[in-house]
Amino acid sequence: MLDCIIVGAGPAGASAARRAAQKGLRTLVLEKEIFPRPKPCGGAFSVQGLSHLDFPVPPHLIERTISGVRAVYGKLEILVESPQPICVLVRRSAFDRLLLEKALEAGAQCRQGERVLSCEQSTSRVTVRTDKGTYQARYAILAHGASGRPPAGPLTGAGREKTTHWLTVVGETASEGWERATGEEPASVLEFYFDACPGGYGWVFPLKNGASVGVGGLARAARRPVRLFREFVERLGIRPLPAYRGCPIPCSGIARRLGSDRILAAGDAGGFAEAFSGEGIAYAVRSGQIAAETVSHAVSGALTRSLAAEYRRRCRDALGDNLIYARLFALGAYGFPGLFFRVFHRYRSLGEEFLKIPRGLQTYRGFFAHVRRRLAEGLILRRNSEP
Repeated sequence: MLDCIIVGAGPAGASAARRAAQKGLRTLVLEKEIFPRPKPCGGAFSVQGLSHLDFPVPPHLIERTISGVRAVYGKLEILVESPQPICVLVRRSAFDRLLLEKALEAGAQCRQGERVLSCEQSTSRVTVRTDKGTYQARYAILAHGASGRPPAGPLTGAGREKTTHWLTVVGETASEGWERATGEEPASVLEFYFDACPGGYGWVFPLKNGASVGVGGLARAARRPVRLFREFVERLGIRPLPAYRGCPIPCSGIARRLGSDRILAAGDAGGFAEAFSGEGIAYAVRSGQIAAETVSHAVSGALTRSLAAEYRRRCRDALGDNLIYARLFALGAYGFPGLFFRVFHRYRSLGEEFLKIPRGLQTYRGFFAHVRRRLAEGLILRRNSEP
């Protein structure tokens, strides 16, 4: 019998598989697709996310290294640059294949092109049924993503009891089309248009030969995202309309229900995405690693509480200061976008402080405290300057 079955070979599943295999667990990954496979995603992977990997990303897989952000809202524009890179841009098809190769290199096994139909637990094991066979393991990690159908069983819908999630539509334009539309190559900054999508933004991320273009926002505000995408592309002057795909991104903070006695949920399957920017790759990688580490301790008998309770505690300790507070930040920023942007436009140092978050030098919780101090200082100075 296996020690751990992992459903899904994306960033969460592959990262869980690598860590589980490194811990000496007999690990099997079940993936419905055949890699490499297309994946709708802007492809921004933060420096903080890079720090979670125990191997370097080969230079040829890095499309661009990004050190700045250009933000637009109506007639207001902000350009903020960091002294160090904040993220790299990758194509998910190549990047996800790298993560899976690293999992196999560590000793995990993978069956591609095999769709999981159910995942059921008993007192001593988990039984996973696919369209090609049946497997048993002591534990399982669900990492089937946000748009995949969750396997039937005790964790169906885990991590999604809160309604906060994004809707995104993303396409990719070739360099020739982009140059004809703008007259220049995209700069090595991320461009965000906060007036392009209610409850979110439109983006332009530069790639080696073109750009990733998309819109995304909180689902309750970003209705009809395909129409918003078409309007945004037309606004940019991109011709012809690039092929596009859409997907949901759950961003529940730290969900109350992340597991059961023998099954855990990681990555998008557990709601691990950041609610303000929609970033999910870094959190998928880390939550997958934490899930595998928790399962490893369960296998060795080292846990002092239930599997699910211990996993949630570890996720909250490692990711809560970002995921929980990013959700609060998103609700405020997208609820009052004009006020939000004017504050950042007036206090330019806030943008510099914000860019410390993807570098791993600041958290959303710490950024909240910084904003309060900065606004209080501005109010005090204004009062002191009054006659």
